[in-house]
Amino acid sequence: MERGIKTFQPGETVIREGARGTSAFIILSGAAEVFRGSKEKEILLATLGRGQVFGEMGLINDQPRAASIRALTEIKVMSVSRDRFNDLLIENPFILVPIMRGLFEKLRQVNEVLAGKSETIDGALYEDKAFDVVMEGQTMEAKEALAKTRLQITKFPFLIGRASRNRDTDVFCLNDLFVKEEKPYLVSRNQMAIDNIKGAIWVIDRGSAFGTIVNGREIGRKGGVTRVRLDDEENQIVLGPVNSKYIFLLRVIPRQYPPWRNPQIDLSHTREES
Repeated sequence: MERGIKTFQPGETVIREGARGTSAFIILSGAAEVFRGSKEKEILLATLGRGQVFGEMGLINDQPRAASIRALTEIKVMSVSRDRFNDLLIENPFILVPIMRGLFEKLRQVNEVLAGKSETIDGALYEDKAFDVVMEGQTMEAKEALAKTRLQITKFPFLIGRASRNRDTDVFCLNDLFVKEEKPYLVSRNQMAIDNIKGAIWVIDRGSAFGTIVNGREIGRKGGVTRVRLDDEENQIVLGPVNSKYIFLLRVIPRQYPPWRNPQIDLSHTREES
């Protein structure tokens, strides 16, 4: 077996919440699910697919794992330990691009908090919940970005930004949905995120040049506030300023079942790239 390559069967746990580990994992094939809690009260958080990374924080700290990862289908992953990471920096740094993207995204989030630009999440103790989160385009450009389909979002945070010419090797650009745009640009490479935080859905501007508009409210840019909680079932999201051509409708509906276990929902577009 190739060094660091491991295969897990459906239902097999790859990472267990609370365990300690210092390796990151890149999914080479198949799908995995992220969950917290025990069998008595298991909260399914997201699904991960080919090319996505988990466990990357283990490379830089010794804290217990924040969630469990379980194989949803047969999956093949590349395990990268701290020592192996250092070796690959010299031998084949291209392999590390997905991990470095994930680390830079977490650094961006930490910087936002340290800069005091995050809207305070109120003190209410939300119960972890699952949602049907569906995105659809309201303009021709937005519809084309979604391949003219409704996009079922099952991964949080779900990252959106402008496609770059070298997006396969750009370690500073990490997105689940890329939009194509010609100059003059109004959408940033790291534009916004949709996240499930404490049982609520939030839209977060990721330090974009022109900000993001959520239900008519501008976040990011010079406004100071970089995130907003979605309380409405239907929400309008504009990537960039008011004259941006990328306008989406985001539907947020609490649900009782995980969508990847519902055979009626097609997950083939959960990482659609334009």
